[in-house]
Amino acid sequence: MKRVLALLMAAVGLLASSFAPAQGKPAPAASAPAPRAGASAAAPGAEVAPTPEPAEDPTNGRGYTYDPAGRRDPFRSLLVRNDNKQPGARPPGIAGIGVDDVTVQGIWKTRSGYVAQIRGTDNKSYLLRAGDLLWDGEVTRVGPNEVGFRQNLNDPQSVKPFRDVTKQLNATTAKQ
Repeated sequence: MKRVLALLMAAVGLLASSFAPAQGKPAPAASAPAPRAGASAAAPGAEVAPTPEPAEDPTNGRGYTYDPAGRRDPFRSLLVRNDNKQPGARPPGIAGIGVDDVTVQGIWKTRSGYVAQIRGTDNKSYLLRAGDLLWDGEVTRVGPNEVGFRQNLNDPQSVKPFRDVTKQLNATTAKQ
C-alpha cells in the first residue's frame, strides 16, 4: 500500500513540474499541451497553430444548396404581390389561358395518350396534353372523359400553394 502511495505521489509531482514553467525560462513549445477546441484565448506570446481550411468554400458557388420542395421562400414578404403576372399582360396562345377560362370541347385517344381540345377566351381551339403549362397552372392529366389541372394559388393563407381542378367533357353549364 505504501508503495502504491509513493508511486502516486511521484506521478503527481512529475505532472505538476511539467505544467509549471521554470523560473526565468519559457516553457518549451514541444512540451506545452495543445489548446483544447473550447479554449477561449491563447496566452500572450504563445504560438497559435494555423486553422485548418474549411471543408467547403462558400465563395466557390458549389457549397450548400437549398431545395424548396414546393414551400414558399421565407425571406419574401407575404404582403407584396408578385407583379410579373398582371391581368392585362397575358401572352397569346395556351400560355395566356387561365385554368378557370378553359372549356373542354373534346378528348381524343392517340398513340401517345389522350389529347384534349379546349376553347380559350379568344374563342380559338387549342390541343392540350399532360404537362402543358397554362397562365396560372398546368395540365396534370388527360383522361377519357376529363382533364385534370393544377392551378397555382397566390393566397398566403392557404395551406397548399395550389388546387387541383378537374374539368369534365360533358359538363353542363347549369351546374356551377
